[in-house]
Amino acid sequence: MFESEIPAVILSGGQSRRMDGNDKAFLSIADQNLLEMVVGRLIRQTPKVAINTSSSNPKYVQHGLPILRDHFTGFWGPLSGILTAMIWANDMGYEKVATVAVDTPLFPENLLDKLDQKIKLSNSDIVFAASVSEHKRGKLLHPVFGLWKTFLFEDLRKQLEKGVRKITCWSERHKASIVCFSDERMDPFFNINTPQDIMLLKEYLREK
Repeated sequence: MFESEIPAVILSGGQSRRMDGNDKAFLSIADQNLLEMVVGRLIRQTPKVAINTSSSNPKYVQHGLPILRDHFTGFWGPLSGILTAMIWANDMGYEKVATVAVDTPLFPENLLDKLDQKIKLSNSDIVFAASVSEHKRGKLLHPVFGLWKTFLFEDLRKQLEKGVRKITCWSERHKASIVCFSDERMDPFFNINTPQDIMLLKEYLREK
């Protein structure tokens, strides 16, 4: 069912400690905020998009997308958002769901296609995005950017209840693969954590 369509969920549950507690989703970059940039990039890759957030900010509903609340109360980290995404997609009959982060607006425009190709070829249950890291001379994993088989939600829920919070600590229980992306000018998974990061992103977009 729905073999050619991959639903995707934007994870927007960060506490933004380094942004004075402000919601990063609505940080302005040129004439858009981060959420608008991510929605625009993702909606070109799939018609089925939702937003995972625990915020009550009315700005989230402006895009007309489903708003998914975490199944666990409190701040349980990105794994809780991934669980929510899995359950949402599974309930609609999908066998896979992708997740992306709201503070990473430059992610590849072919992200979902590449992850889906890899999950089929490798027969994996999970596929992570990674990027080339010159200073580390290897691949830099971006575990929030992943494609997940939705049947995993029962195991993930149990592990969260046991206290597991790190994505890779849970994923090592299952067959996982990696797809590596690169860009000559900037890491495609460059994420916004500080005011300085906003300046770097604005500079990159001006020069693009």
